[in-house]
Amino acid sequence: MAPVAAQVGVQALQDGGNAYDAVVAAALAEIVLQPPKCGLAGDLVAICHNSGSGMQTLVSIGGAAAALADAVRRDGQLPPTGALSAGVPGAPAGYAALAQRGRLGLSRLAAPARDLALRGFVWTRVVDVLTRESQELLRRENPDGCVYLPDDAPPAEGSVLRLPGLARLLEHFAETGASLFTGEPGRVLREEVSRRGGVLTEADLATSRAEWCDPVQADIDGVRLYATPPPTHGPSLCDVVQRAEKGGSAAALWQVVRSATQTRRATLGDVRGDGGTSVVGAADADGNTVVVVHSNSFPRYGSGIVLRDYDLVVSNRAGRGFSAVEGHPNFPAPGKRPATTLHAWGLDRGDGAPILGATHGGENQMPWNAQLLMHILGGAAPAEAMLAPLWQVDPDDAALTVERDLRDEEKRALTAAGARLTEADSLSLRSGFQLVTVSPTGPMAMSDLRTIGAAAAW
Repeated sequence: MAPVAAQVGVQALQDGGNAYDAVVAAALAEIVLQPPKCGLAGDLVAICHNSGSGMQTLVSIGGAAAALADAVRRDGQLPPTGALSAGVPGAPAGYAALAQRGRLGLSRLAAPARDLALRGFVWTRVVDVLTRESQELLRRENPDGCVYLPDDAPPAEGSVLRLPGLARLLEHFAETGASLFTGEPGRVLREEVSRRGGVLTEADLATSRAEWCDPVQADIDGVRLYATPPPTHGPSLCDVVQRAEKGGSAAALWQVVRSATQTRRATLGDVRGDGGTSVVGAADADGNTVVVVHSNSFPRYGSGIVLRDYDLVVSNRAGRGFSAVEGHPNFPAPGKRPATTLHAWGLDRGDGAPILGATHGGENQMPWNAQLLMHILGGAAPAEAMLAPLWQVDPDDAALTVERDLRDEEKRALTAAGARLTEADSLSLRSGFQLVTVSPTGPMAMSDLRTIGAAAAW
């Protein structure tokens, strides 16, 4: 998670909170620190393990507006950005559901994020890069300018940015929780989306929900893998890990990933897309372990629309997740949740210390998680598995980018299997693994070195 957010989570623990308090406080801090990636108009999934109740998952993915299906039928298209791509936000209900399992309450958990937004925070390299990649989108959707393009350019890296509008929205959230967008913030969202040609209504926004549910599972030689259920990519991850051969080659795993991806597209019906996503995890001495993946969807900054009153990035989960082809498994319908690349997982090896994890990365979340898990199942320590060379799927399923230190024989095998390879520097792909566990010696957390992130302990 973002280093400052990690410290916010630690402070929640020091103040008497549990892992749920820590993960919510840190996640809310991240929506201030990383507006291209996650926010209160986005959505989230989570996996948690409690010593008494075992593994559970939470899905809070925004649904489709009731009028969206008619609009898509009329226009024959569903743009990935802009007003028609905006759906019902899911994140507030998800954060509120997690906070209900904590001790401190939403007002305390939202306070550090609100203070960051008011006081200002350092514009880091990662948000600078993502904003520069999204300049044209932000300009197109915000012709009168927005706070993330002051003077028509991103804030200078290392400068301090203040978001007073987002601070006001966080105050609303502290008071209303899951009902955030049924009040004044919802009116502002509806009117702005409608003015631009979108189709959100008051009734649509009232359908936002978070659901605790059983995870999907896979058994690998007595080791149990758990993952978030549909509409997430969790089932696809279970499919790959169960079918792949422990200790097998990168080429063999890639072929299983391709097969599982084709199956997922035929059944879940999701479409390709990159992602704007972040991961937060926490564990406590009581045995609670939680991992959250929260997102504005792709291509960073979601729909591209920023609500000036609240400095709020409007997600494009509907435009990103649904298909415009009527009869397609993922055609929008009132209240239906679109497919999402988001997923989180838990691995129980029977040693009393289940590992929970996730990564950001859009379409590559599942391939990256699969590679990490196969290394762990093959006997690697989690930290060693995180540092192993990665490969990622590029826009063409047969095009792969591989980190340079992947063994030469693995590269040759991938090429022989039909992959077209591009090499990247070691540890340069944009994965962001976060792993948390409670071992007999206490809570532990690990963060990927590939992106700016931090693991902090108390």
